[in-house]
Amino acid sequence: MATNGDGFTDDSVKGPVSGKKNPKLQGPFPYEHKIKVPANDPELSQHVFKLPVDSEHKAKALNLFSLAQPHMRSFHLNWIGFFITFFSAYGAAPLIPTIRQDVGLTGYKANEAGVVTTAGTVVVRVLMGSMCDKFGPRYAYAFLLMFTAPFIFGIAAVHTAPGYIISRFLIGWALAAFVTCQFWTSIMFSPNVVGFANALAGGWGNAGGGVTQVVMPNLADGIGKHTYAFRAWRWAFFFPGCLQIIWGLVILMFTQDTPDGSYAALEKKGKKQKANLLKELLNGFTNYRIWLLAACYAYSFGVELAIDNTLAPYLGSQFGFSTNKAANLASIFGMMNFWARPLGGFLSDIVGRRFGMRGRLWLLWSTMTFGGLFVCLMGVAGNSYAATQAFIILAAAGIEGTCGAIYGVVPFVSRRSCGLCCGLVSAGGAIGGVMNQGIFFLNTAAAGPYYIPPIDAFKWMGVVMIAVSCFGVGGQYFPMWGGMFFPAKKGITEEDYYFAEYNSAEREKGYHLASSAFANESRSMRGMKRTAADAAARFKAQQEANGGDDTAHGIMDSSTSTTPMTNGASRNGV
Repeated sequence: MATNGDGFTDDSVKGPVSGKKNPKLQGPFPYEHKIKVPANDPELSQHVFKLPVDSEHKAKALNLFSLAQPHMRSFHLNWIGFFITFFSAYGAAPLIPTIRQDVGLTGYKANEAGVVTTAGTVVVRVLMGSMCDKFGPRYAYAFLLMFTAPFIFGIAAVHTAPGYIISRFLIGWALAAFVTCQFWTSIMFSPNVVGFANALAGGWGNAGGGVTQVVMPNLADGIGKHTYAFRAWRWAFFFPGCLQIIWGLVILMFTQDTPDGSYAALEKKGKKQKANLLKELLNGFTNYRIWLLAACYAYSFGVELAIDNTLAPYLGSQFGFSTNKAANLASIFGMMNFWARPLGGFLSDIVGRRFGMRGRLWLLWSTMTFGGLFVCLMGVAGNSYAATQAFIILAAAGIEGTCGAIYGVVPFVSRRSCGLCCGLVSAGGAIGGVMNQGIFFLNTAAAGPYYIPPIDAFKWMGVVMIAVSCFGVGGQYFPMWGGMFFPAKKGITEEDYYFAEYNSAEREKGYHLASSAFANESRSMRGMKRTAADAAARFKAQQEANGGDDTAHGIMDSSTSTTPMTNGASRNGV
């Protein structure tokens, strides 16, 4: 292969004619084009990817009709695995009327079981983030799926209310698969399309909570034609349990951790530094942006979880629907994830390309406020089913779109502790689900003046969601890009921010250089206007340096900048 002057070889990507638009590719870069790989690395120079990739070999587009290694195969096996865990964790919700009679479960205890399903995953989500950073997403994912499968089988053996609640708690651990889901897409897809990829995988996976509302009651009914009803619901849980074991094995056998291979292989060849969990935990926990995004996720995904757990019983009691009809209508909310969450991520990428990170933040605030407004209106329209169902759909669009928009921001918070960031924000959603259901729905009339009727619960939950959007999104600030209300600090670069995640001793050893390519690709978050202004400034400076001759040395491209730590800048820009 011919080598150009900068030490790279041009290697065409397989697919349609190079440089031509491919209608199968989804995202801001729907084109097949040439990639550059290091000429001095014979192993990497043999890589030919099916999608256009960036300097980290992350895909810059999606081909949803492909299962090609490594990007699209990991993507599809990833979201399907997450779909299965959501299906398993919330499979009991539509069967509550039958389970109540069988195990002596009161309405209060049923709500309590919904709370512990979500609570059980809080700590596990944080642990999964660290496992992804340490061992890679493939082993973390497969371990979680197969480890939690016996708990799903175990629910078939419970005969008491406490046993049922404990089973729901343990099954809830499987929901930590969301962390692996978002981490995996974050390291497989480029910053310019990562919001859409994250949202698509998360949205399609979350839709399992809606599909299970339809499948599990009908599966139990079908089994019930051959045995007792109280035995049928138990047999139904063997279906999701078996799915988890099978899918864990599929992920182990047919995927890889990164575009360039598995963590273990890359570490063995010295192409990846082994993770230092303690330092990565410290780096993640001290970044305030993670906590603000966790608060936003608590009142977006946390609201979604609370509604998933309570909507079917609410529609049944409020409008007198049968169990199956209420479950089928409630499933609409969950199945909105098929398009609403991906739309949030897609729009985040679109505004990110034009307006940078500030555009992503404004979009996040808008969708979260929109969702909160229609959650309020679900309570206002409590006496009209038609209005309630319309507001459910609009609330789902806002809430689930917000979840997609949040994970359009998360990958940029930290390069070093990406897995932990995904885990902490995800854990915020689980905590929000527990808080929302505990505060607004886990109460009875016996609470006296503290009792909140379900209609009022939706109103107040929406109000809190709007309030959190104001401080959770408004408080975000990246020194090199700015925030909702304030511009970037002059002289601060992406290298300053991401290199600050390493101490001076680590920088002396060159560990920080692992973030160089990501910092380079993240320059797109400056927005088109600032990027053009920066290019013009560089052009002018180059002309002045060359005495007006702009051809003497060429114009330095921003992608080649390796600006050192300047102005004493830290990650927080202070």
